[in-house]
Amino acid sequence: MSGPDTLGKLPAGHGRLIGSSALAGLALLASWMGYRYGGYYVEGWAPVALAVAALLLALAATGALGKMRSAWSAAAAGLFTGYAAWTFLSLLWSQDLGEAWQGAGLTLLYLLTFWASLSLVANGASRRWVFVALVLGPAVVAAITLSRLVPQAEELFVNGRLLGTTGYFNAEAAFLLLPFWVAIYLAGSRRVNPLLRAASLAAAALCSQLAVLTQSRGAVLALAVSLPVFFLLSGRRLRGAMALLPAAAALAATFPGLNRVYLAGEGAALEEALRRAGPHVWLAVLAAGAWGLGWALLDARWRPSPGVARAAGAAALAAGLLFVAAGGAAFYAREGNPVRWGQERLEAFRSNDASGQEQSRYLSASGSGRLTMWRVAWEDFTRHPVLGVGTHNYEATYYRLREERAGYVRQPHSLPLEVLAERGVVGGALFFGFLGVCLAAGLRRLAGLNAEGRAQLAVAAAAVTYWLVHSGLEWFWQFPAIMMPAMIYLSLLVAPWSRREEDENTRHPGLPLRAAGVGLAVLMLATALPLYVADRYAQQSTAADNPWVALQRLETARRFNPVSSELPLREAELLEQVGDWPGATGAYAEAIRLSPEHYAPYVALAGFYERHGDTANALKLYRRALELNPLEPALQGKIRRLEEASPSSPAPG
Repeated sequence: MSGPDTLGKLPAGHGRLIGSSALAGLALLASWMGYRYGGYYVEGWAPVALAVAALLLALAATGALGKMRSAWSAAAAGLFTGYAAWTFLSLLWSQDLGEAWQGAGLTLLYLLTFWASLSLVANGASRRWVFVALVLGPAVVAAITLSRLVPQAEELFVNGRLLGTTGYFNAEAAFLLLPFWVAIYLAGSRRVNPLLRAASLAAAALCSQLAVLTQSRGAVLALAVSLPVFFLLSGRRLRGAMALLPAAAALAATFPGLNRVYLAGEGAALEEALRRAGPHVWLAVLAAGAWGLGWALLDARWRPSPGVARAAGAAALAAGLLFVAAGGAAFYAREGNPVRWGQERLEAFRSNDASGQEQSRYLSASGSGRLTMWRVAWEDFTRHPVLGVGTHNYEATYYRLREERAGYVRQPHSLPLEVLAERGVVGGALFFGFLGVCLAAGLRRLAGLNAEGRAQLAVAAAAVTYWLVHSGLEWFWQFPAIMMPAMIYLSLLVAPWSRREEDENTRHPGLPLRAAGVGLAVLMLATALPLYVADRYAQQSTAADNPWVALQRLETARRFNPVSSELPLREAELLEQVGDWPGATGAYAEAIRLSPEHYAPYVALAGFYERHGDTANALKLYRRALELNPLEPALQGKIRRLEEASPSSPAPG
């Protein structure tokens, strides 16, 4: 049976079960990517994009997309769709089309995730089911990671910090902590199965302890800012405190041992510190789970009177205030004037002063070069205020415009600045308008919801708050394992909470919306499939022992992705290996044509000329690379060496 009412004509229980399962599956796909470098590489996110496109096609075919509309959800979906369209339009002015194509594909994946989640919730999918999936998925990945820490320490750690399964410290922390308040809500809800309550509390304890190993200061800040959002909006301060207490106690008990892992650094000392800390983490997780199970079983059999509940809530509030006061007093005794302390921290951030990290990285306020990254992004925006420099095209401008070296950088390390720098004021208006509509829709509904609905909305708002704060300091847009859950949380804020709300605000027939859904799904297939096929052939080329076979695979990859600047660089290396020097020169030149503002292709071709004795062309290309990356000492050294060897070569200008 087809048509706009197909889901509505299914038995109510079956329709809700199918929708809830699909939404939970969407969340679990994100966790699967969390185990595969966060979905950062094409091989991780492209298969998921194809699966989400298939889901959207199914929703369009069954008429589910035609039922997702309310005034707020329509506005949010329209603004985000406009942002995705603008991202695709940015291919017209992006210097590096290969990077822009991948960035557009990621944006489309997040849009489809938002659309699918919005329609599933509006059609009756259980919010509680997706909350459980969002919590248990990362917890399973965390448990696997914890079991691998000692045998794979060299792979999972750098300088004593956990890279984890995402391959990046701060992304690992965000992947683990984004569902933290959701886990606290589930652990304290009477409507959740006791075993799931225990598992949720154990998950909160496990993920928060493992996140300590990343030494991510941004994660601490984001968690601190999201805490009052959860407690102020949820209205469940006592239950929230009772769930938070064991997770916090577990973290406090194991923190010294976890911090010693960072201090151990590398090698045998790191493995020994992990070997000592691991059992304590498992024990703390079991204790938190036991607390959750015991509390849930007691909760099912005994309900305190309203007076007792109010008294307990007041006591919990008083205890919290005393804790804050004691913490403030201890801080004042240790650091003195908080205003002066804040000024010192700000100066340390600006100057990248890393003092304090010899005890714990959490005590250091160094900005790790972020101020330079942000300045370049802002300069990109001021130079190109309307259009931006193009999606994922920040990297080349960073090397050209930076005022000090801050290592290898591809993104501005701030989502707001990334949006403005790469998509301009038009993209910024669409994206921030989308966020504003989602948040406003959630906040305006608070007063009209029952206690359970208010708690669910509060945890979605707390999760979004965590994501927004941490994303303001990081580059999470390139990690679908973080971004897809964020899109689900945003959809939960803006989706209709009742059939009455949907019916009152529905103004247009569902057919145009279904057609738009089909169009977006087809665009996702056309975007992700060639990238995925090209990536597979490129991997086969890398794995091939025979250079001729490798070249054949790489040529096929280039046919599917003709705008990538990385593929011709690899092809040039292979052609040089087999002795085809003219072909190699052409491939290097093609890489320069595809990414003309990045210094790296010029360095690659200059190195080729240098290896084959053409110092004049090598020097010319090194000088061009230095123009695009003027603070790179390696380039300065190469140019100085070649100029000394060829004094007849005139210096530029």
